[in-house]
Amino acid sequence: MKLSLTPEAASKLAPLFDDPTSIVLLDYGDGNGFLAEGKTECTLNQAFRILIVHKDCDFHEYNQHLATSLGNFYYKDYTKMFMDDEMTIKLNPHDQQLSLHGKYRGVITANLKILDYRNQENNNRYHL
Repeated sequence: MKLSLTPEAASKLAPLFDDPTSIVLLDYGDGNGFLAEGKTECTLNQAFRILIVHKDCDFHEYNQHLATSLGNFYYKDYTKMFMDDEMTIKLNPHDQQLSLHGKYRGVITANLKILDYRNQENNNRYHL
C-alpha cells in the first residue's frame, strides 16, 4: 500500500511531523481503540481521521504503518480493508480541509479531521 500527499497537504501536515515527541495515526472511526469518540461510531459511515498522540502513549493497536514523504502514519491492521492500494491525502484550497482519496475507490474520507491528543492527560483535544 502507498500513501501520497499533495504538496499543499504536505505543507499543512508538516508541522505535525516536526515534533519528535509525537506519533501520527491514521485512525478509522469504528468505535474501537483508546481514542474512540464513542461506541456510536459505525463502520457503515466510513471515516478516517488523523490523530496526533504523544509517542509514549500506548498505541499498540496501530500496528502497521504507511510511509510518506513526511513520516509514518500508523494504522490498525484490520482497517486495511477500508483502504485502497494507492491513496492520496489532498487539501481543498477553498476550505483548507484535507480529504483521503483512493486510486480505485475515489473519495474515501471527504473531511479528514486532524485531532491533537498530545495533551490528553489534561483532557484537552484540539481540532486543527
